[in-house]
Amino acid sequence: MTVVIIILLIAAIALFVLSFMQKDESKQIETELEEVASQLMHENYELKKRVSLLEKAMNLSREPVEQADSEAEAETEAENVSPKMKSLLKKQVITLYTSGISVDEIVEQVTLPKEEIEQTIEEYLEH
Repeated sequence: MTVVIIILLIAAIALFVLSFMQKDESKQIETELEEVASQLMHENYELKKRVSLLEKAMNLSREPVEQADSEAEAETEAENVSPKMKSLLKKQVITLYTSGISVDEIVEQVTLPKEEIEQTIEEYLEH
């Protein structure tokens, strides 16, 4: 019985020492994952930077005539919207307004005409 215990103790010590001698592959995999995550974050940053530059370029190249055309398109789109959708859009306008976004920026985000957006905000402020 004591011989079995001694053999098991020696085997445990041998396996313990052997475990320290083996290469730790998980650290290598973890390092590779960190590198990939870093590359993805960098690429994401670069893409966001490019998108913001394109947005700025589009806003700079816009002319007042184009803005009038887009407002007319928004009005025709607003006329074709169902009452439920109009209600949702008005709630979105109120949410955007209460979060501090200007009326002009709301006009760009919502498909309602500027007059209707201003009317919705006025109704909200009255109540």
